[in-house]
Amino acid sequence: MPIEPRRFLPVSVVFHPHWWNQNYEFHFTEDFFYNPNVRVESERKMRQILYDRFGDIGLGEKNALPRPVVGPVHHALGYVVPAILGCDVQYFEDSSPQVITADMSEEEILSLEVPDVQAISPMKEIIEMMNVLEQRFGYLEGDINWEGVQNIALYLRGNQLFVDYYTNPGLARRLMDVVVRTMLEVARYVRSRTGTTSLTVNPSIANIDPKINLHSNCSVTMISNETYEEFLLPYDIYLSERLQPYGIHHCGDNMEHVKEGFAKVEKCEFFDVGWGSNVAECREALPDAWFNIRLSPVKLMTCTPQEVKCDVETLILQAAPLEKVGVCCINMDAGIPDENIRAIFEVVKQYRRYGA
Repeated sequence: MPIEPRRFLPVSVVFHPHWWNQNYEFHFTEDFFYNPNVRVESERKMRQILYDRFGDIGLGEKNALPRPVVGPVHHALGYVVPAILGCDVQYFEDSSPQVITADMSEEEILSLEVPDVQAISPMKEIIEMMNVLEQRFGYLEGDINWEGVQNIALYLRGNQLFVDYYTNPGLARRLMDVVVRTMLEVARYVRSRTGTTSLTVNPSIANIDPKINLHSNCSVTMISNETYEEFLLPYDIYLSERLQPYGIHHCGDNMEHVKEGFAKVEKCEFFDVGWGSNVAECREALPDAWFNIRLSPVKLMTCTPQEVKCDVETLILQAAPLEKVGVCCINMDAGIPDENIRAIFEVVKQYRRYGA
């Protein structure tokens, strides 16, 4: 089923926690994620700050009011499912929570089972916060990043997972079977409470279809298409059949290397296309999908506004038809020039004015 966009050429940006910390003294400790009062006030302040600084290009919210936003939508992160399955997590003042690789043994993997996700931290604390906010506001919005199959398997097993693919494929599949079922439990529960699952994966979907379920295939950039099709494609198909509408997040610079595998996920309607990927090749392989083009937050730190405009225009034309294209830049750090952010929106505005 085709996606009906809210508007032609949607565009969004997300700032890294370091940007928020250095510019506005936000602190990304446990309270930011689990304290209902801090959660609501942080999101309100972020919307107001964005409006005060970039309201002229459509960011933020004028006279921002408190809203029951469960998960942060103004920076990208994914740590909840790995923590549920046994990874430790560190919190920082100026960065996203960091998952500590568990380096599970073969015996630990063989004994691993899908847990009662609602009874285990940090999901337990998130649900407690949800209950408080829903009682206070009467509804909930936002969601929790449910991550990706190989991403989480790497957190649990470490780089040994890549060796397992060749020397112990049954163990790799056993681990990923537990991971995918746990992810699905989390996604379904959160969707039952808030109506969405993936605004915290990429808030860009709010401009396209907020009900898209976005599977984070970040680490697929580390493997070949053959390995993807053998080990991970079955899980994308499994998830796409259970979480519709379905999308795939690929933030790496080589999406063209797995384009043939991605094309086999027949019910996938949306793709994040990472900076550096060959967008034209990907479009040829996936002619009917929505493409969300990701700009490089690293390059935007040092390039000129004119270079930004050139990148944006080149990429959206390669991704045409423009009725199926969006633009975003995620995790921009402190020090990024405001004029480079405005340059993104200026190009999009020009193309909106003249149409496809």
